[in-house]
Amino acid sequence: MLYIVLHMASSQLNIRTSKTLVEELDYLVDHGMFRNRTEAVNEGIRMLIRRYKAVKIAEKIDEISGSEHGKGELTKALLEVREEEDA
Repeated sequence: MLYIVLHMASSQLNIRTSKTLVEELDYLVDHGMFRNRTEAVNEGIRMLIRRYKAVKIAEKIDEISGSEHGKGELTKALLEVREEEDA
């Protein structure tokens, strides 16, 4: 049997936030939504990044929808956004 263990390098991020947000975060952890604060914060960061990328895509679509170039330009724009994500 073959086991593969992936170890992702981690970095520490020190932040300051309100007592209220910490209490709400702890509530989610205490009620089993997340194993710990780190997991919850990481999920929040992932959601923020996805939202930012979705906004960029929506902006590209709006930009293209007003042009005369049609589908080809939309595909090109989406590929450009994807390339930016991968960089």
